[in-house]
Amino acid sequence: MNATRYMICIVLLIMVTTVVGAESDKTCLRTWTTQTGQTVDAAFEKLQYNKVYLKKENGEVIKISKSKLAEKDQKLISELTAAVSPKKTSTKEDTQAGDEKAAKALYKLFGSKFKNAKKSSLSTDELAGKTIGVYFSAHWCPPCRAFTPNLVKFYNLLKKADKPFEIVFVSSDRDKKAMYKYMKEMKMPWLALPYGDKHKASLSSTFNVRGIPKLVILNASGELITENGTGDVMSGDDISVFDKWNPTK
Repeated sequence: MNATRYMICIVLLIMVTTVVGAESDKTCLRTWTTQTGQTVDAAFEKLQYNKVYLKKENGEVIKISKSKLAEKDQKLISELTAAVSPKKTSTKEDTQAGDEKAAKALYKLFGSKFKNAKKSSLSTDELAGKTIGVYFSAHWCPPCRAFTPNLVKFYNLLKKADKPFEIVFVSSDRDKKAMYKYMKEMKMPWLALPYGDKHKASLSSTFNVRGIPKLVILNASGELITENGTGDVMSGDDISVFDKWNPTK
């Protein structure tokens, strides 16, 4: 029965791409389950930046990382997004393909998860669609401790201005305890590569890290914008720096 309902939803999604004003949300309402067992009744809207958009019956749209859904639901999302005719080359489809390519590039650079100052785990999907600062630093480094408060101020300024920006802290601390102490003391509001993660070596090599602090700026696809993010932040801790990195945003 469930398999039949899934196929009906897929067929309906194909049909609405050619009928203006068609409504599939109520017809395709189903129960979605997360990896932790939480459920929500909603219809699939779209997949963007590896985020699944689900529309509830009351019209509320919620979004969740595809990787956080149960495996059977991840498979269904793949089927639903593949249901659109491959002959179409609309901007929407091209954008989705670009989003998936960007997500793969970010997973290759950073792996699948980050930590925050509270030691909670977060998905790499948190970086989707954002300009990224990769911050190489350590508590034992005096210049790092001098620069970090400026970076925290800059980060909070961009967040207040609703700019799509995120930082990934890559620690060179002597141990995990020192890393978290540094994050808490400086009130780092951003993400961090897990201590001892194998991606640290490849990131340091890729971005020519010879000393710290160093802030490398990447676009949403993980491509280099500048290796001199540290100098940019110190030269002007305002939104104009972000606009310099992203002249089209």
